Amino acid sequence: MLKKPFLFLLIAAFPILSFSADFHWNLNKDDRLELVKTAKINFLINNTLQRIYEERNIIDLTCYDKKEDGSFVKGGFSVFTREHDEKVFRLTDKKLSDFEIHKNGKYSVPDKYLMPNLRHIPMFPDKEIAEGDEWTAPVELYLDNFSVELGLLLSAKYRLKGFADMEGVKTAIIEYTFVINKDLSEKKIKHPDIPNKIVGENTGIIYWDTAKNQVIGMNDKYRIIFAFLNRGSVTTYEFRMNIDTESKVYRPVAENDKDKDKEEIKKELPEDSGITVESNDTGIVLRMGEVLFDFDSAKLKSETQETLKKVIDIIKKKYPDREIIVEGHTDSTGTRGYNMKLSENRANNVAEFLKGGVGHDKLSYKGYGPDRPINGNRTETERRQNRRVDITIKLK
Repeated sequence: MLKKPFLFLLIAAFPILSFSADFHWNLNKDDRLELVKTAKINFLINNTLQRIYEERNIIDLTCYDKKEDGSFVKGGFSVFTREHDEKVFRLTDKKLSDFEIHKNGKYSVPDKYLMPNLRHIPMFPDKEIAEGDEWTAPVELYLDNFSVELGLLLSAKYRLKGFADMEGVKTAIIEYTFVINKDLSEKKIKHPDIPNKIVGENTGIIYWDTAKNQVIGMNDKYRIIFAFLNRGSVTTYEFRMNIDTESKVYRPVAENDKDKDKEEIKKELPEDSGITVESNDTGIVLRMGEVLFDFDSAKLKSETQETLKKVIDIIKKKYPDREIIVEGHTDSTGTRGYNMKLSENRANNVAEFLKGGVGHDKLSYKGYGPDRPINGNRTETERRQNRRVDITIKLK
């Protein structure tokens, strides 16, 4: 789990304070807002439990321009899943977006972008808010599970429960709810795969830094039901979620600082480690060659485990709160199915080993098989370079 305790556990430890404040969103140019949303999900069909799993969204938004009314941001929305018997999240999807977050929390998203699919939370009135004050604001939910995107316009009710001093941060505690109740029967005539009706509700708590005017975290209980009517019978698909959100704003890492870190890491790794250290637009990449695995195997050699322990020490010392991305790659020889499975198993084994030591689970893996070579596949030397596992320490 992430290092910080879930924020709702902290409420009881701090007295609620009374005063009012002016609430607005504040992201400065070059700020990178990272939101880590982790959902524990029960999936039911006709009220019968079918699957228990976790889903995580990591949302990275960098402010590239700031105006008087708000901030323009762009970045990625990564989706990860973890089954109940798995240790590490697996990357399953990634989408990009570019939009404006107005000072009051309203999102202006161009039509070509689906993400973010939940918009305008939290959204604030244009006045000071005191303990006990209530207000309503629009919410938009976009779903791409069907042959057409569904945009649902909803309304959220907010209440400022109060203020608390939490670890030295003057924090507003805001309760909010919204209800989904949409009849899509007419739309279903043109698009038979969409449900006849969507119902649901969300109850949540938002923790807001009143000094920085930035979200600290959120806790939500969310439920959505898709109802399909077929020849008089109704089939329901239901998702019940408990969602914990942690948020942090990072300042940009200068290229010369990244290069300096890269050189320091090289010095800390043994010369015969089999790991090369590089950098890319995402951060610093520790590249493990195939020599660290048994031939055609995902099993870590004993000497590889010792090398990874050194990598863990570096991460804990230099990057204790950074996202770690593990990617497996192969050459193009052999069948695609075999290569995809081998690359995924190798990445998973490395990620599981790292998770046991880094102290958090903001860590994921994905296998790409032969799809992302760093060299040609004409000679054995080139193929050997393509057979690798990359550990990326995300810096931007």
